[in-house]
Amino acid sequence: MYLDERSANILKIVQQSPNLKMSELEVKTGLTRRQIQYGIGKANDWLKSLGYHLISYNREVGYFLPDKIRDEHLQIKLTKRTYVFSEADREKVFYLMLLLSLEPLSVYHFQSITGISRNTVLKDIQQLKEKARLLQLKIQYSKQNGYVVKGDSNIKRYIMEKLIHDVLNSPSSNLIIECIWGDREEQIRSIQLQLEQIERQLGITFTDERLQELTYLFLCTGQLIEKGEALSSMQSWEELASTKEYKLVKQMTESNVFQSVWNQTERLYGTLHLLSMNRTKDVSPLQEDNVIQELLREIVEEFERLACIHLQDKDLFYQQLYVHFRPAYYRMKYRISLKNTMTERIQKVYPELFHLTKKSLWPVDQAIEYSVPDDEIAYFTIHFGGWLRRQGTTLDDRKRAIVVCPNGIGISNILVFTLRELFPDVLFLDVLSVRDTVNYPLSYDLVFSTVHLRTKAALFVVPPILEMQDKQNLRQQVMQELYGYTPKNLDVASLLKVISQYATIHEPSQLEQALQSHIYIHTPKINKHSLEGAEKPVLQELLTSQTIQLQSRVSDWKEGVRVASQPLVELGTVEERYVEAMIQSIEDNGPYVVITPGVAIPHSRPEQGVRSLSMSLLKLDKAVDFAPDKPVRLIIVLAAADSESHLRALVQLTQMLGEPSNIEDILQSPDKSVLLDYIQRYSEEEVS
Repeated sequence: MYLDERSANILKIVQQSPNLKMSELEVKTGLTRRQIQYGIGKANDWLKSLGYHLISYNREVGYFLPDKIRDEHLQIKLTKRTYVFSEADREKVFYLMLLLSLEPLSVYHFQSITGISRNTVLKDIQQLKEKARLLQLKIQYSKQNGYVVKGDSNIKRYIMEKLIHDVLNSPSSNLIIECIWGDREEQIRSIQLQLEQIERQLGITFTDERLQELTYLFLCTGQLIEKGEALSSMQSWEELASTKEYKLVKQMTESNVFQSVWNQTERLYGTLHLLSMNRTKDVSPLQEDNVIQELLREIVEEFERLACIHLQDKDLFYQQLYVHFRPAYYRMKYRISLKNTMTERIQKVYPELFHLTKKSLWPVDQAIEYSVPDDEIAYFTIHFGGWLRRQGTTLDDRKRAIVVCPNGIGISNILVFTLRELFPDVLFLDVLSVRDTVNYPLSYDLVFSTVHLRTKAALFVVPPILEMQDKQNLRQQVMQELYGYTPKNLDVASLLKVISQYATIHEPSQLEQALQSHIYIHTPKINKHSLEGAEKPVLQELLTSQTIQLQSRVSDWKEGVRVASQPLVELGTVEERYVEAMIQSIEDNGPYVVITPGVAIPHSRPEQGVRSLSMSLLKLDKAVDFAPDKPVRLIIVLAAADSESHLRALVQLTQMLGEPSNIEDILQSPDKSVLLDYIQRYSEEEVS
């Protein structure tokens, strides 16, 4: 137990000049009567802990010390200063003492190191008990063992990691470090030197903050092992034992830097943190890390698709992103939390960029099987934003739009691919249901919707499948809204006449269609990188002979939906409640599922009974009315399991249905053969 400077000074004076009255002590110390009494009380606590008699008071002679204190006690025990901490810093200090101290702790220990009263210590410990209880830990006291923390070692390790981060980022960091680890300065220097050697061997450089954090993490891990707080075996970490990092951690922990014996689990723990710390340099080749290389490619291509931009010098960008992503991948995979102090500011200043970055990280969501934390998304946002600034590209001056469908996932995804190609200068933020638009957090200028809705933004009500004339009309409306003018329509027929005067046209109808596509929609089909490489099934994998039915008629549209869904119910890909959810959605929102004359695509939300991605189709000889003016002969049930996996098949379906002649051929065919031929053709056709 240490004694603060003020109390130590009073003790020295009493020892050297016995029989002092209070007035004499006031003169010698310059303290008030109250301060002297408090200091004598602290000195007596210290004397008691070492087995000495206490400072006594006699009315006749004053204050005196019955025992002679040994010189070594005076020299060593009276050198610890009093640390003045805020309440928040005291919490960190007390928690670290409880977790790391090898000697039994009493109230005296907490008093002596902070200089606060016994009552304040007890109050602080009570507050700490409440916080520990929320994490399933118990702070208990016994005369034999003092204050101890009982509970799961893994939780204690998590708290220790957080405390290290908080201490190193505290304005009082130097004070707390001196207080807790002042007697371990040499070991701290040795650990840091070992970590710097590991940096050189791996060809990496940690950021200064992370190197310091890693140093104290290894130090505290060693202290916990000394206390017997070893981690239980973690099977998911065992794959790290084959890494070069593990071998280097093993060498370091077997050196004389540590007094404790590290088992394999502890070495794996150290390896994981070594792998997950941010760095400023990493010369390890990206191409040798297949998993991370593939994820990076998918992330970047998804960002390009969503933002409708092309990132320049992509190989260089991949390498820069790799330096950040490799440790981030290990953090996310093994659920190591990392506090990013810039997250809230990034979300506030760059909301659209943060949003698009978050959506671009869905391949990582799938790889780690949970959503990427906002703190990690913020780091990626910085990288994408920095690269855009580097190449002189900005998202700030682009108009922002949302796409709305009564049920969100499904039909509105048909629109968004077409709209991105039709309006490459517009930033499409999200595909939403009508209900989701009410509390949508981001601002937007344009709304493209399959139904009428109330909005202050410019609203364009459009069919899910845009035919050529629809695209031309919509382009004129949007240009008028955004720029105040309507682009002049070019007469393609007249243009063909001019061309034919100077060249031979072998396929006039196909040339006319190609020119129409080029003039009005820039590209005739979905941009290549929008779907490339995604793990999404093609149309013929979903619409097969087993999921296609032919029937003469149904009594009403509800029966049509139920009959069309039956193959999926029998296959077990959807539950019965999904069928009823589709019917309820049409009753609530009207026949929005009729996407083009004669064709309806009923669907609902994944959580309403979708077990896996699937589609089914019912062709009727006699049309059924979904509304008085909406007869339907093709009912295609879409069961989307998420917001992404159905998109490839959905795009191919809409391309097939985008040609009225295709629908006519399918309806006139007496069997499934023509339909299956079309499905195969559009499944195999390369997107340009």
